[in-house]
Amino acid sequence: MDKKIKRNPRKDAVIPGFLFPLFWEYEPHNIDIGHHATLIIGRIMEMGSWKAMIWLQKTYSKTEILSYLETKGKHALPPRELNYWALMYGISPKKRKRWLKDAMERPDVWNTRDSR
Repeated sequence: MDKKIKRNPRKDAVIPGFLFPLFWEYEPHNIDIGHHATLIIGRIMEMGSWKAMIWLQKTYSKTEILSYLETKGKHALPPRELNYWALMYGISPKKRKRWLKDAMERPDVWNTRDSR
């Protein structure tokens, strides 16, 4: 599913019910907060509500979120969301501009699909 971010084991290792709609293609009760952290962080950063974003920041440390942005988020998040989270987590203006430039130059997968 995705790369594991190491966390301390938790009793509430499953995502809360209000996040289930973000994970429609998975069995939400099987999504583990520690083991599937990059999946969870990415989905919430891209499509999460305000409530989901607050939960994200309470659940994962600043280091974990920055790690996601540096390793996967800068390649996966749409430009608008990438800019927001980079600003929120203090990414330097120079680095943020470079990330945004790269994000805007990424080919749109849906525009290259053949519908025949």
